[in-house]
Amino acid sequence: MMVEREIPPTPNNYALWYAHVAAQDPGFSGELLATFPNATSYSDEKSESLYFEHFVRDYLPQNQEAQTAVAGLLSKLFGVVNRAANGTHDYGDILKEAMATLETSKDEEEINNTLSHLLDKTHAVEDLNREFQSELNQAKQEVEALKAALQDSQKNALIDELTKIGNRRAFDQTIEKQLADSRTSTVLMLMDLDHFKHCNDTYGHVMGDRVLECIGQMLGKLEGPNIRVARYGGEEFALIFTGDQSEAETLAELIRAKVESVRIKNVGAAQSLITLSVSIGLAAAKNGEMPEELTARADGALYQAKENGRNRVCVASSEEVYSA
Repeated sequence: MMVEREIPPTPNNYALWYAHVAAQDPGFSGELLATFPNATSYSDEKSESLYFEHFVRDYLPQNQEAQTAVAGLLSKLFGVVNRAANGTHDYGDILKEAMATLETSKDEEEINNTLSHLLDKTHAVEDLNREFQSELNQAKQEVEALKAALQDSQKNALIDELTKIGNRRAFDQTIEKQLADSRTSTVLMLMDLDHFKHCNDTYGHVMGDRVLECIGQMLGKLEGPNIRVARYGGEEFALIFTGDQSEAETLAELIRAKVESVRIKNVGAAQSLITLSVSIGLAAAKNGEMPEELTARADGALYQAKENGRNRVCVASSEEVYSA
């Protein structure tokens, strides 16, 4: 079908026609045949457009700037590949014509002219190949730069802007992955700063943000292979611990004591402005427990810590069930 329509055998074109023959999408097949009905209908631009719409668009990151960069890079690569393919195809035709002349002609001048023409075209295709390699190398550098930028973008999407630790999205991903691994023991801590609304109302939201930053920095220093922290929302924080419950309880008490020892001052103030405390609910995951179930039990323990006077750690019993 490609030969009948004089479709250049580039990887992208082959992918288009393979998808048609494999009958993957009747709508796509109809569009492809309507776009290239005969040998005079092919164009690189039409082919690139179809490939982009049906093979590339769904895999682009959901970021307009990144989409534009990827689309531009792919367009450039399509152009490079098509120029190289067309140049090689033309050179093949010239080579065939030259061989036919050399096999049949007895005219010395015609033979010399043919050889000279062939040499010129050989140099031209060598230049084309060098240009092709150069542009591929440049594209490789652009791909690496784009890859790094996308990785940074993905990483930033999981970081809470204020506290510089993981955000709720990062927490959701981590707890789901952690509970899916049955080889490890997981303990979840949910932490809530006591009387934080009073802090905001009394000292303002700027000071409230400073408090959250301070707690984020403190928790961030605990990050490691067995500890992942995140801002759960508002003045709530979460810590996912891999290990025994007794170790997690010791860590929770350490965090409570460290928060209680924090003193935040205004710049130039002689005395402490704010003292802090935190209530912590802790729950060890049960076999086969879902993230929302574990979170609900930890949240229930946190509620008990608040009810029992705040500034304390409460542990959820494995028998307790809290509604989400």
